[in-house]
Amino acid sequence: MSTKHLKPIYWGIFSAGGTVAAMALAPLVLVVCILLPMGMLGSSEAFFNNVHGVIAHPIVFVVLAGLIFTLLWHGVHRFYYILHDMHIHVGNGVRLFFYAFAIVAFLLTLYLGLIA
Repeated sequence: MSTKHLKPIYWGIFSAGGTVAAMALAPLVLVVCILLPMGMLGSSEAFFNNVHGVIAHPIVFVVLAGLIFTLLWHGVHRFYYILHDMHIHVGNGVRLFFYAFAIVAFLLTLYLGLIA
């Protein structure tokens, strides 16, 4: 099978990761880096216990892991094409390594979060 036919899949996951980054990273930084340290959300221990109770549910965990996977994919895809645009041609082996990194990180997250 030619990789030419897989390009819509690569770019689709890339697009999903960009959307997740645009929609979720700013509120996450606001909550975790600004509001929580300033004490505006109560104690950090109570916040952790509340958030952990939600994230510990298997369906929520899988959805969040999928969102993190799209962010990782977006990052490695963008990094590869930044190198390409800078005329640093690293080849398909490095590109496949980048994508494999995102996939392995996702699978490891699922394993450690659900099984272990």
